[in-house]
Formats: sequence, structure tokens, C-alpha cells
Amino acid sequence: MTDPLSLVALGAAVGGATGKFVEKAWDSGEKWISSYFDDHLPKAVAQAQANSAEFLGDLAQRIKRLEDQGSVSKQDIETAQEHPDFSVALQKALLTAAQTDEKQKHQLLARTLAERLGAKPEGLRAMASKLALDAIGYMTPSQMKLLALVADLLYVNPSAPLTALAYKQWFEGRFSPYAGISFSNLDLLHLESISCLKHTPIISRDLSALLSQKNAGGFDAAMLESPLGQHIQALWGQGLQAVDLSSVGQLIGVYSSDLLTGGNTSFSGWD
Repeated sequence: MTDPLSLVALGAAVGGATGKFVEKAWDSGEKWISSYFDDHLPKAVAQAQANSAEFLGDLAQRIKRLEDQGSVSKQDIETAQEHPDFSVALQKALLTAAQTDEKQKHQLLARTLAERLGAKPEGLRAMASKLALDAIGYMTPSQMKLLALVADLLYVNPSAPLTALAYKQWFEGRFSPYAGISFSNLDLLHLESISCLKHTPIISRDLSALLSQKNAGGFDAAMLESPLGQHIQALWGQGLQAVDLSSVGQLIGVYSSDLLTGGNTSFSGWD
């Protein structure tokens, strides 16, 4: 687990605009944690600091990649915390991370905030990111994975039309992280309560038709005869056929999917 001292060392090690960002973030973060956890037990405060430091370590690595790729300018990184909207988002993410030692949440918060740096300030992705930072703190890791599954089914397609065999291989690779997933109606109700999805039981969509559309009409029904395909079909029939994701649910779902698959899905039309 990253601790505050190693975080300071990390800032010095990464250098550049990201290093300065981390140093400023931790300087502010210590004050926010001290204020937020005032009158809490010392051990709780220490754990909150360690959790926040781990999150900032993840955030630093993500911002460094954006800096190296030129996706975000050094000036934007260095001055980000001077903007009230981003400063509040950073505070929200850091305090949410402080309350959990769940690494997946730290990574998801870091991805959401890092991508916020490159988003149009008043664009859809920036607005959805603000809501996502709240929602992440109120869901379980399995619910994050459920959003990832729905996002993959409804919104993530192969980068180009594939042959039937290649599409089957893409399907098996993309959906293999969900081989053991399960959910209840309560999970759907909870995700709806935090504005991540809408469950409309009177709607029922055909999974085969959906998978065919994802590959520009190329689909072999045998894809769904494998153990994984049958499992996805069962989940679909259990209630996913009547689910749509909100903008917040899509954002969290795609980011969660990328964490599971090692992908880096791009968003178009969101800024």
C-alpha cells in the first residue's frame, strides 16, 4: 500500500507537470482529510491517509501517461487545481478513496478524474464524471463489474467488422471476465437508485439480434452455445434484457470494463 512518504517520493520521481500535480494534490489532500475526519479515531485517520495516498499513486500514473502521450498539455495539468470545478472533483475523489481500501475503486476513481483533465470543462463527459465520482463510492465491486458487462453488451463493439470465427474469438476474450458474475434484482434497484441504469421490465430485447448488430450483421448463433455464451444468455434473461445505462452508468461501465480487459476505450461525441 502506498503511504504519504512514498507518495512524495513518487511525485519527485515522475517529475514534470505530473510530479507538481501530485505534490499539490497531497498538500491539499492532507488538509481535506484532517478536516473531514476531525474527531475520528487516530487509526481511522491514518487508514484514510493511506487509502488516499494509494489513490493518488494510481492517479499520478494515469496522468503521467496522458502527459507523455500529449493527450493533456503540461500547462493544463499544472493549473488544473486552480480551477474550482476540478478542485472540487479532486476533493470528492480523494475523500471517497479515503473511505475504502478497495483497490478497484481507487483505480476507477483515478481513471475518472484523469480523463476529466482532458474533457471539455462544460461537456457531457465532464458533467457525467462529476456524478460518477459520487456513484462509485456507493456501489460494490460486483456492481461495478455488472455495469461493465452491460456496457460491453450494449455499447462496446469490435473496432471493425470481423469474420464469424474472429468475432467468436473477440466475444470469448471480451466477456471471459464475466464467467463467474451473478446479480440480484436488488443490485439493479440499487444501481437505479444512484442513477446508473434504468430497469424497465416490460422491455425485452433479443440477445442474438444485439450481438449481430455489434458486428455489422455478422453473427454465428454457435457463439452462444459455449459455456460462456450460455452464462451470458442466462444473465440476459434474468433481467439485463430490460436494462439501459445512463450516461453515468456508461462511463463507469466502460471504465470498469477497461480495468478488467486492459483496454482503453475512447469516447466520441461526449465533449
